[in-house]
Formats: sequence, structure tokens, C-alpha cells
Amino acid sequence: MSRKIFLFLLFMLTVSHMSIAQDMNHSEKSASCASFSEMFNQIKAICDKDNGKLWGINLYAPILCIDKNRNVWSNRQDSQWQLQICGKCFIGKYPDDKNIANSTMNAFGQKWVTIMLPIPTDTTDRNILFCHEMFHYWQDSLGHVPTPYNNVHMETKDARILLKLEWKAFLSACKATNPLLREIAIRDGLTFRRQRQEEFSKYYSDETAFEVHEGLPQYTGMKLSISSDAIYLDKLDKEAEFYMKKDELVRCYAYLSGPILGYLLDKSTNEWHKQVDGNSDLGILVQKAYNIVLPTDKENHIQQRKAYYDYDNIMAFENQRDSVRAIKKNELTALFTQDIKTLPLKNIQISFNPNTVVPLENIGIVYKNARIVDEWGILETKGNGTILITEDWKTVILPYASSVEVNGNIEETEFWKLTPKL
Repeated sequence: MSRKIFLFLLFMLTVSHMSIAQDMNHSEKSASCASFSEMFNQIKAICDKDNGKLWGINLYAPILCIDKNRNVWSNRQDSQWQLQICGKCFIGKYPDDKNIANSTMNAFGQKWVTIMLPIPTDTTDRNILFCHEMFHYWQDSLGHVPTPYNNVHMETKDARILLKLEWKAFLSACKATNPLLREIAIRDGLTFRRQRQEEFSKYYSDETAFEVHEGLPQYTGMKLSISSDAIYLDKLDKEAEFYMKKDELVRCYAYLSGPILGYLLDKSTNEWHKQVDGNSDLGILVQKAYNIVLPTDKENHIQQRKAYYDYDNIMAFENQRDSVRAIKKNELTALFTQDIKTLPLKNIQISFNPNTVVPLENIGIVYKNARIVDEWGILETKGNGTILITEDWKTVILPYASSVEVNGNIEETEFWKLTPKL
């Protein structure tokens, strides 16, 4: 390499790292790097302890931790040498054309696990998050590639009731020490599940794909991060209490279903991990593992057994939610069919809060706290702003089109901001 080329590359690397140096003084930067190095070592120790026993591969992967100012702390040097060494980790700036999310992303010339800061303060929750996202990194290579999914049926009262009854029954099975009682509870849970899958048969493959895509990573995170059955079951109880009260389940129900079904499969003698692919139904794997025969008259069985799983309280919650949601959906329908601006979606990157999505039948899905990068530029919601993506994922709809203010080449309202690609 010539001296001129070397000096040019050195200059470019220096410029790319100036902004993170300006965000922190030397002592702050050293302390943060030491803290992240220690955390990365702890995550690596978890992966090394498992070392492929669960899925046949050590899950440790390249990681980028990213704060709101796009500062990056990494456990690896990138392939393009854009990250600067800082103690035993690496620092830099995350590109503006990439979304910050708990996900996997290509940046700096390679694939990464990306973690959005701040991370959970609870060590177990932190470890679950990292192991969840690292499983995503390897998921394709493990053959767990799901088809695209759209679980809008989980917005309906009937589907939510049957899902919650399924959770309650399976949780009872998880806690049962008597094999016969465990099988009875599993049979009930599978019956609730099968009834929902038949009533909403159009979404069967969507439902099971989401459980593989997000449920298995969450199971993996808990399995690797929790040291005993008692702690695992306590965590399931706390998670179930949270999800039973959630208004939105469309993009998050698998975060509970996966760890529950995974626990039941682990307690069978079946080597189920080798049987999973992107088309798997985890419920069928449970049914086969425990040799469960479902009742021929599912509806009658449900009527007889639902009271054992807190049906009255579930129904009361869902009735109340349904009445409130009807009003909200009418408001959102008006919002996204009048005074709107549309943009085509061709090569979308999106980050959003999965706990706040609202499906609107025959229109699309409403997203809050969203950021979209596409060929036309960057779209971001502001404050309580929302956007809608059509069911075919070909168009994004923006409200308040008549309220747009133009500042240079940026279009902006109180609720969203559109920065075109330069």
C-alpha cells in the first residue's frame, strides 16, 4: 500500500470517529468501553457454557450496541475497519441510513446483532435480550426461515380469548408435577389452540411462523440465561401476568407462547430441537411429544374446561377492550383515509414498537414509534404520531398531509418527518 493511500485511509478513519469522541470526554469513554467489554465477556461466557448443546452452534456473534446519538460499542472489529479500538471493545458511529433496533442488520460491511440502548438494568433480562437477538443472527443457518406472516386475527376478541385460555392451560401444565395432570392441562391447551387455528384457518401458517421466528429466540434467551426450572417458571408467571393485560398482541404474543411451548418440549423425552424448521407448528410438536389425543367435540370440551383457566376474567377484560378499541379504530380509519400522503415501498427497512401496532381491516397496520428507510429517504414518527402500512406492504400512508411544513428539502408535521435521500 502506498504512503498516500495509507494516509488517506487514516484520515478517513479519524474523521469518522471524531463525533463519538466529542460526545464523551476521555474518562467517560474509557469507563463506557470497560463497562461494555465486561458485559460482552459475560454474554460470551453464557454462549461458551452452552457451546452448541441447545442448537448445535455457539450463538456468540458480532454485536453493535447503539445509543440514541448513534454511538456504537462493539465486541468485534468490523471488516471495513471503520470502528476504533477502545480498551477491549470498539467504538464508532452508526450510519444514518440504518435503523436502530433490537435486530440483525448489515452495517460496516457485515452482518451484526444490533442492540438498542439503554439495555435492561436487570441482568437476567439483559442476558435474555442479547441471547434472543443472537439466535436471530444464526436462525437462517439453522433452517428456521419462516414465511412472511400477518397475524391480524390476534386483534379479534375470539382469537385473543382462545389464546389466553391456551396460555393458562399450558402454564398449568408447566407447573404440574404429576404426569397425568400435566397431560390433562396440555390436552386442554392444545384444544383451545386447535379451535382458534380452525376458526382462523386463513392465518394458520402466519401464526405458527411467528412462533418460530420470535418465540424460539425468546425461549432460547430464557433457556440460556436462567439457571433453574424454578426461576424459569417464576419468569413465565411474571411474563404471563404482563401479556394477559396487554391491549396489543398481534406482533408480540409469540414472546410468551415460545418460552411456554419450549419448556413443555424440554420436559418431554423428545429431541425436538432437531425437528424444527420454518414451517413447524410448536403445538403439534408438543402433541406428538406427549402422545396427546384431542377430543372429537372440541367446542363441548372447551365449554366444560374453560372455567378452570380464569375464563370469566378473561372475557370481562376482552369485552371492555373491544368496546374501547371500536372507538379507536373508527378514529384511526378516518385518520388514514382522509387528508393523507402516500409513499411507495420498494426496499424497506423499518423499526417500530411491536407493542403498539393496530390492524385496521382491509386498510393496513398502524405503527407508532416507527422509522422507515427506503429509496426515497427516511420517514420518522414524532411524539404520539403514527403511520400506516398497507396490507400488501407496497405503500405507507401519512396523515395530516395538509399540515406539512417544508424546511429546505424536509417535509414535516407535528407527527412525522420525511427527509428525502440526497
